Amino acid sequence: MVHRLTIFTIAVFLAVGMVSAPPVVFALTFTPERIETEVYPGVPQTEKLTLLNETGTTISVVLQPVELDLTGAESGQASFLLNTADTPSVSWISVEPRQFVLESAATQNVRVTLSAPATSSGSLVAGIAATFRPVRSDEEGSIVLNGVTGPFVFARVLSRESEIAGTITALHLAKGSRVISYLPVPVEVSFANTGSVHLEPSGTIDVRDIFGRLADTLVINPDQSIVLPGTTRQLNARWSGVVSTTKEPSSALWAELKHIRLGPYTFTAEMSYGDDSVSTAQRMLIVFPWRSFVILLSVLVGIVVAKRRLQRV
Repeated sequence: MVHRLTIFTIAVFLAVGMVSAPPVVFALTFTPERIETEVYPGVPQTEKLTLLNETGTTISVVLQPVELDLTGAESGQASFLLNTADTPSVSWISVEPRQFVLESAATQNVRVTLSAPATSSGSLVAGIAATFRPVRSDEEGSIVLNGVTGPFVFARVLSRESEIAGTITALHLAKGSRVISYLPVPVEVSFANTGSVHLEPSGTIDVRDIFGRLADTLVINPDQSIVLPGTTRQLNARWSGVVSTTKEPSSALWAELKHIRLGPYTFTAEMSYGDDSVSTAQRMLIVFPWRSFVILLSVLVGIVVAKRRLQRV
């Protein structure tokens, strides 16, 4: 069994492709934040990466292609495996220059060369780990680790063996209930990547009432979160009960009262991925906003009681 040990593990979101760490780590920024491209087998391709030093001090930077720990990919998380630098598994990616000194507020352009093996297919995934430390005039010798950050690289191999396939596996409320008792309510779409290349599925959920009238349209995955091959991701949307083209009230309860929703509603999700592939799913949910009805009932009772008292006077 291969045991992999990172210097330290950093949680990241595949949607952004940047490492999440203490605020100082984000003082070294990258453009683009995520390298996503298409490559041909056996044909080197060069991408441009720009680093900006916002630490407020001069730093020494070392760049290394590394593997990613994708055990948390289904929840949108991954981490650098720093001990995999310069191993055969990441030999398809190289950076130049690899080491440099970057003054405060200065930028550095880096050439990232992607060389997909001639027999490769599917998606090639890696990270570019940037370790950096402040440069002190009285210091020479080995680098002391101060921070690690960097972009992810997703390269789709344009090969006949590369398969684009995916499907919606579930459409439900966040807590699994079939009854919507309050608004706004979170809605989840589970999308499975059953192919060999990474996907960025996007789409909408149409919400229709019992008469088939369109109540709202929710956008799914506007941030272009990536779904890796062989994984399923939960993509979230939020239905407030208010048509998305109108200004949503600041209070969720006031939104319920102003836009009463009641009865069965049909949620139809449609996700597109690849060039022209589409997956759909449909679910009927019952809307019963009990808070609104309690308030309306209380108001009605209050009116009746007040009217009777006035009649007695």
